Amino acid sequence: MTLVLVFCGLVLAIVAGAAAGRRHVAHRLHNEIIRAMEGAFDGTVALEDLELSVGREVRILGRGLVLRRRGSDTLPPLIRIDVFSVEAGIVDVFRSPRRIRQVTLTGLAIHIPPRKEKVLTADRADSGAPPAGGRPTDSRERAMTPFANGPRFLLETIHADGTRLVIHPKDTRKEPLLFELYRLTLSPGADGHPMTYKALLKNAKPPGLISTEGEFGPWRAEDPGDTHLTGSYVFSNADLSVFRGLSGTLFSTGGFRGVLRRIEAWGATDTPDFTVRTGAQPVRLETEYKAIIDGTNGDTLLQPVIARFGSSEVVSYGGVYQREGSHGKSVVLDTVMEDGRIEDVMRLLVPGTPPLVGGLSFTSKMDLPPGDLDVVDALQLQGTFGVEDAEFASPRVQGKIDRLSMRSRGQLEETTDERIVSDLGGVFVLRDAVASFSKLTFRVPGARVSIEGDYGLTTQALDFQGRLFMQVKISKTQKGIKSLLLKIVDPFLAGKSGGTELPIKITGTRADPKIGQNFWGDKKKSR
Repeated sequence: MTLVLVFCGLVLAIVAGAAAGRRHVAHRLHNEIIRAMEGAFDGTVALEDLELSVGREVRILGRGLVLRRRGSDTLPPLIRIDVFSVEAGIVDVFRSPRRIRQVTLTGLAIHIPPRKEKVLTADRADSGAPPAGGRPTDSRERAMTPFANGPRFLLETIHADGTRLVIHPKDTRKEPLLFELYRLTLSPGADGHPMTYKALLKNAKPPGLISTEGEFGPWRAEDPGDTHLTGSYVFSNADLSVFRGLSGTLFSTGGFRGVLRRIEAWGATDTPDFTVRTGAQPVRLETEYKAIIDGTNGDTLLQPVIARFGSSEVVSYGGVYQREGSHGKSVVLDTVMEDGRIEDVMRLLVPGTPPLVGGLSFTSKMDLPPGDLDVVDALQLQGTFGVEDAEFASPRVQGKIDRLSMRSRGQLEETTDERIVSDLGGVFVLRDAVASFSKLTFRVPGARVSIEGDYGLTTQALDFQGRLFMQVKISKTQKGIKSLLLKIVDPFLAGKSGGTELPIKITGTRADPKIGQNFWGDKKKSR
């Protein structure tokens, strides 16, 4: 609000000095701007040029206004305005209250510095007394001081298209928060009250338009980062294809409140055609989120994000952080899914019909570092999962599992039987688009499989090895002469609890897996 008061004071100076001549008024106006802003902001002010015209309309045009806080020469200016103009009707200047129709600010840049530690002495910590000399310490009082005893006025509208608001963190190694306002219109409130605003932002990544409106202020001259801000937003047509490996158009609505240095935000997103490169099929992705944008360190805390797709829901906590020595921010989340569906996840990650259906639960730690890598290549996951009542969607694959189950029970004739894969679960790590599984186990009637290995999200290649534990001896899986010959090796392949223990390998691709014996492979057993 202080900046608004300064511009309103310009018109008052015109009225006071109009009889002295235009040149004298312009000179006085130049000095008045500097005096008022230096007093309000406790800073130093530079103004390159000022022009004045008075007729039926009063117009002021200024260029190169720069305000710096005292003792902050190494920091960017608190406020910089490339060009500003003030417009009022000559009749309105003489009305009570006086009225200014419009203020236009072009190239406005506001840099919010890190908060300075406040030091209170013992005799002033609780008294609330002003410092020596009787000058007010409250930021709202400081803002009002330059014009507190002057005539009253009304300011209708401020236009400040192209405004840049930059909030600097304490840690200079971290990137500041940047808000670029493509369009900005402010309607000042009464003295000491917030302005209302409407703004349009061009979001850089993902590209899209953000329309927002709310209240801003009053300006806290003592600590600008404590200036209050509230509002709501609509984010439309955000193009996710700017992130390599993803595509889709995102829509979002929500709100926010707080101070410039710490903003609480909440909202929802809807991406009806969210697509991951490896899955190559659109899925509707909806999210709800709560976040804290922390200007003191440049981080965004996510508490939580709830994502829904298909019949599944994922709950995530974490944030968006900049690590020391890195350029850009990493997304770091702890994620949990309960009572989801594995086919929903596979529909995101693999093309065509999901190869497996069943109930899915998992926990994982997610890390998406900054950079231009494909999202699938850059994404890092580490966690555990479990699938209930799993069944392979492909008749060919399920047929192989069925035959394995029958032979493991000594049933050599095909029968209609239970086809459910149970106790499927394990530990996984995803890095460089390769999912590595350890302690991966599952059961089918008559058999248990324990394997470890890799699956390539991009190549869809399978490379697993481990152990097959069958309910019956190996000789019971065959007929005739094969059964008799296998009786010789029954003792050598006997499991600890009877039956048979065989080394196996699973290779091939997701669409055509090959299951075979692995007598000459890695001797390490997966239990």
